[in-house]
Amino acid sequence: MRKIYTFALVIAAVLASMPLYGQSKGKHPKWVDYTGTHEVDVSVGFPTAYALAYMADMNRGALWINNWAGDVLDIIYGNEPADRVNANAAGGDRFIPNLRAEYGYNVLSWLNVGVAVNYSGCSRPMEDMDSGQYLWTENTHLTTVTAKVKFYWLNRKWVRMYSSVGAGVGVCRTNLLSQDVADSETYVTTTRFTPDICLVGLTVGRNLYGRIEWGTLYGGLTAGIGYRF
Repeated sequence: MRKIYTFALVIAAVLASMPLYGQSKGKHPKWVDYTGTHEVDVSVGFPTAYALAYMADMNRGALWINNWAGDVLDIIYGNEPADRVNANAAGGDRFIPNLRAEYGYNVLSWLNVGVAVNYSGCSRPMEDMDSGQYLWTENTHLTTVTAKVKFYWLNRKWVRMYSSVGAGVGVCRTNLLSQDVADSETYVTTTRFTPDICLVGLTVGRNLYGRIEWGTLYGGLTAGIGYRF
């Protein structure tokens, strides 16, 4: 609930500034009105699933601490302690960068509403910390669909700048934090609320344009191309 409240406050702050966007047209004689046009673009950024895998490593470290006492007891009673695993086995990590397809409609000269689909994937071979033997591969696939609102605060013939907020649903399928080889064959699929926010976005071009964003939750720094019609 805390995440939802925080996201709601961000949206409220942006909406409170909407009158400033509306007034900009009168302040800048070079302001270009793109009302009624469509924007379709694709972009690529840092793989979000890869970041989730590293967060899982932190959780794994906590599990090692929690299981340490149990391992000691296993050794005392002659039982085989649980495997301690580590990422970056031979072969290394493989990932699919965050891929995004997005559509938006310019409702007003400064307001764009649309939807975005993101996908990223990651696979990490796991090894035994003591022997270095390969054990299994952890895989993560993350897909999100978000409704987005962009607020253009600079509109020129060739350059537009904006910030945006969004919210939607995400589906993650993974076998992260598997305990053994048998456990690694079981995948868990979870669905959750997925907010999004872009601090600064820039498009350069008229119909065909290049785009770069900074601060988005999906991809961090992303770049792509689009078409406006």
